[in-house]
Amino acid sequence: MEHRGKESKSFSRYFVFTADELLFLVICIILDVSEYMVAVLLLPVVGDILDTVGIIACLAMFRWIGLISLFELVPGADILPIFIITWLAWYFLRKRRRNSIRRVKS
Repeated sequence: MEHRGKESKSFSRYFVFTADELLFLVICIILDVSEYMVAVLLLPVVGDILDTVGIIACLAMFRWIGLISLFELVPGADILPIFIITWLAWYFLRKRRRNSIRRVKS
């Protein structure tokens, strides 16, 4: 049984999100999936409006890391989940920063 406890600890260490992290992930998923689900959003003008809203949201949520989302403006890049990639970059940088702070305090 002790082996199972250690296994669940290591698993949960990687997949526990704060409320903010989870909310930001859901927003990014909605922004990316909406482009795939609604064909009208792939049109140049309408799609660019959604991309601009998503870029502004990413800049507000992730600050300078949100600049990654500017790749949404590249023609043909809509097939990539840019907003989710932006969230992943932000999440892993934030996690690395927290771990380095913990090491310094120890």
